[in-house]
Amino acid sequence: MKLPPRFRLFSLALATLFMTALPQASFASEMIKIVGAGASFPAPIYLRWFRDYYLAHPEVQIDYQAIGSGGGVSNLINGTLDFAGSDLPVTAEDAAKVPGGIVQLPMTAGAVVIAYNLPGVDALKLSREAIAGIFLGRIARWNDPVIAAANPGVTLPDLPIFVVARGDSSGTTFVTARHLNAISPDFAQSVGVDMNPEWPQALKERGGLVRGLGNGGVAAFIQAIPGSIGYLQYSYAYLTNMTMALLQNRAGEYVAPDGDSFRAAIESFRADMDLSEIADPTGDGSYPILSLSWLVLRKDYPDERASVIRDVIGYALTDGQKVADLLGYIPLRDDAVKLILEKVETIQ
Repeated sequence: MKLPPRFRLFSLALATLFMTALPQASFASEMIKIVGAGASFPAPIYLRWFRDYYLAHPEVQIDYQAIGSGGGVSNLINGTLDFAGSDLPVTAEDAAKVPGGIVQLPMTAGAVVIAYNLPGVDALKLSREAIAGIFLGRIARWNDPVIAAANPGVTLPDLPIFVVARGDSSGTTFVTARHLNAISPDFAQSVGVDMNPEWPQALKERGGLVRGLGNGGVAAFIQAIPGSIGYLQYSYAYLTNMTMALLQNRAGEYVAPDGDSFRAAIESFRADMDLSEIADPTGDGSYPILSLSWLVLRKDYPDERASVIRDVIGYALTDGQKVADLLGYIPLRDDAVKLILEKVETIQ
């Protein structure tokens, strides 16, 4: 399928960052190579950090492939990666499969947004009932009364709804399902929380389910299919100027995805990154679908990679946080950074 022009530009921008972050060995006499893969959620900011670090340290080559959280963790366990990116902490069972153990670090925070392609509708509010109904397949057309109730004065077209979901094992899917699970008992019972859930049969039977690989794949399908709606990390929608819905939060407010609503949500966490409220943040003005993204590393490395990895992470948690807002992420607070840096020192 031909990608929309805006997404082609975004893909080119990411590719440029990636190629810049991966110089050829001829540029340095003794190249140190570090290989990672995993979540596509943090890929834009990871690629920026690794590019900027290379500009200051051209002897270090950092390779990160956005293959999904599940794929990254699996390859770390298999021994083919130095680190993995994941949008949820690795379970104790999986951590035990990595020789020597792991260190997990929350590196960035961001939001999952609901983007849509609905010609003529530039502002759309989705209630908690509406968003759950859409992903359960019970709301099948855009002019459904449940959607219309939150959008008085908006002419909603009589178009079928196409839900665009991830086709890979995805932390972004896990975060979205976790939120839907928290706000809808029906979703919790019929779908639940998983990185690659079994979506409702009602969606499949009417041809209303489209699957995309990575956040980029979801973005491409939404932009290409009128009447579509899907979930993706904010930066993928923000950097390509996609239309995003205002979502109803726990306080009953309809909030737009932006820096103010993200900061209001992140303030519900303590400095030690308490995750008790992350599925459905509390507080006025809070955006309701929030996620931390984790860097999963080995505790022990056989050579100089350990000191290099500590230095790269130190840069990302300090100077690297300055670019978070520009790329659609939430800068970590200073007290949280201090705690994380203490854990970095355990990498040997």
